[in-house]
Amino acid sequence: MALSTTSFATKDQMEQRSQGAIPATTPFLDQELAAATRTIRNHCRWHIAAVEQLTFRRSGPFAEPVWLPAMQIATLDEITIDGVAIDPAGVEFDFDTGWTSLCGRIRQVKFTAGFEEIPEDLVTLTLELAAGALGSPLGISREQAGGVSVSYTRTSGALQPADEDRLAAYRLGWLP
Repeated sequence: MALSTTSFATKDQMEQRSQGAIPATTPFLDQELAAATRTIRNHCRWHIAAVEQLTFRRSGPFAEPVWLPAMQIATLDEITIDGVAIDPAGVEFDFDTGWTSLCGRIRQVKFTAGFEEIPEDLVTLTLELAAGALGSPLGISREQAGGVSVSYTRTSGALQPADEDRLAAYRLGWLP
């Protein structure tokens, strides 16, 4: 299942958010925004935004329930279970968790899922992660020059425990 490559934030948003401290022309800004977006998607285990058609394929030795790896599922578009086409209109599914009423050994489901607009909190986190990576590309967490000492709370583009808490509502496997 291919995941979206669209970043959750733009270079212009970074320039505005940083009040010009990180201009849109900053080298590697595109890469860091993409890396921050990928970090968020990997943690949450699905693409999140934008709305996309995806294909889920699994096969195994036993019939198993079908769980689609996404939230914000808009439609089930095409379904084949054990070689038989199934009418999507007759299938029950949970919009938020991806659980369906389907079960089979060989499962293929095309479905459409994702947020239409990137949630604001994900835009903010993307900007924070990218800024952290740009601000401390070597991972330095503390600097001292004479009597002046500066410590950084975010030293790279890695997720901190507080960031993981912020992403809980978007992470697959989490139920409110």
